[in-house]
Order: sequence, then C-alpha cells, then structure tokens
Amino acid sequence: MSGLNGTANGHSAETLSGAVAAVNDKGLRLEGRDGWLNYSKWAEGLVPPARGAHVVVTLDKAGFVRTLAPAAATDPHHSPTAGRETAIIRQTCLKAAAEFCAARPELKSADLLALAERMEAWVLREGS
Repeated sequence: MSGLNGTANGHSAETLSGAVAAVNDKGLRLEGRDGWLNYSKWAEGLVPPARGAHVVVTLDKAGFVRTLAPAAATDPHHSPTAGRETAIIRQTCLKAAAEFCAARPELKSADLLALAERMEAWVLREGS
C-alpha cells in the first residue's frame, strides 16, 4: 500500500493502493489498513471492486473515495495489457499444440490442452 499527496479537482488528495480486503455498497477496506474507506457522494461511476483485486484509490480532503481504478499489476497475468498479450500467447500455443496433435491420432483432447499449457509455461518462463 502506498500514499501520495497530489491534487484532484483542485483539492488536496491522497492516493492509496493495495489489495481489497472487504467491499460493500458504501465502501471498501484495503489489506494492511485499518478502517473502511467510504465512497464519496460526489464520486461518479465508481464500480465496487472484487475482494482481492488490486486497486488505486484517490481520497478527497475529507477522506472519502473519489476515484477507484485497477492497479497496474506486477503479475503479468493480471494487468489489462498483459491479459491481451497472454490471450495471444495462449492462442498461439493452442494452435501449435493442435497442429502437433493432428498428426498423432492416438492423442486425446486432454493431451492437446496439457501440451498447450506446457508451451505457454515455457514461453512465459522467467530467466533463460
């Protein structure tokens, strides 16, 4: 969780980020932070996040949530851009596995999916 001071709509603001520990229709609670962060009645278009989601929250000077957005994830499988990239990688691996399995009639569909998953893991591996 981090806090930064800045301005939002000409007012002093605090920005927090972290995983959502709890959520309801009035606000949310971030892991590692005591107390609830209540939504501002002036905030527009806030969509309550799922529990466990990583978010960036901007608080107004009174401490109410004015903006709420998904955090840029450090895990490449969870960021929106990486989500698209991961989908492309998965499609490519599935196509390659299908071509491989097509020439081997003894293989089952479960073998196809297992091979595609192994290919994906190899492509996304860290290091060399």
